[in-house]
Amino acid sequence: MKKFAMAVSSAMLALSCAAHAQGDVIARAGDASVTQADMTAFLKALSPDIRTRLAADPAQLDRLVRAKLAASAVLAEAHAKGWDKQPQVTALIDETRRDVILRSYLASVSAPSADYPSDAEIQSAYDRNPALFTQPHAVRLSQIYIAVPAGADAATVDKARKQAADLARQARASGADFATLAKANSQESQSAANGGDMGFVPDGLLMPEIRKAVDGMKPGDVAGPLQTKAGFHVIKLTDTRAQSVRPLADVKEQLRAQLRQQREAQNAQAYMAKLADPSAATIDEDALKKALAAVH
Repeated sequence: MKKFAMAVSSAMLALSCAAHAQGDVIARAGDASVTQADMTAFLKALSPDIRTRLAADPAQLDRLVRAKLAASAVLAEAHAKGWDKQPQVTALIDETRRDVILRSYLASVSAPSADYPSDAEIQSAYDRNPALFTQPHAVRLSQIYIAVPAGADAATVDKARKQAADLARQARASGADFATLAKANSQESQSAANGGDMGFVPDGLLMPEIRKAVDGMKPGDVAGPLQTKAGFHVIKLTDTRAQSVRPLADVKEQLRAQLRQQREAQNAQAYMAKLADPSAATIDEDALKKALAAVH
């Protein structure tokens, strides 16, 4: 969820600083507006999975439109008041412009050749770093979660415990449908919508109370209620996945991208070092000392 919010925020920041494109107006507030072209550009800047999630959540999409509209209104107000003409603002704009030029140009002269890395280089990097591609042991769990508010009194805790114990009894009954019970009763909305399924969870990410219980379970077993700081959990072990090294075919493109990124960084560092090499550049130490003294 954090990555989703960061991706959306980054795209919105870029778009709020751009001039409005022509197109049908989707939203308007005073002189500020959001056009169809604005939103098309905005959505293109997001990853396909985030676009899919937004398409399935009209309320979230509406909130993003309103947030972009508010950003456009603030920007218009700032321009109207000449805020962009203030010395400290123009200095920041100039600095940002220089940084964009520097980074984009440096990327252009540092890009690895199109045929890098070769299949042999990818294989070698894969063989040298097995730990990077190791999947830890993980368990697939489903849960029914009953929340307990922080600082709850004994009566509230006892009520939640009894509710969880009753649900655990129902889940263990012959012919019980754990998914149906989770959808109807679990208070963790995301997993509840999937019938309590939490997917595969690496051992290291399990809460200690749950990890301890899972150690003695077999697929199909139900445990609980298990008390944690957040409340009570009734869990069902669905499957286990042994620790394993992902095959090269699964990570090849990821590894190719990483190697190209590393080579580009190395090329950029070498390029800049060459330009600032002592044989090509001189430093006036007295002038440098005067610059330092001027800020003390």
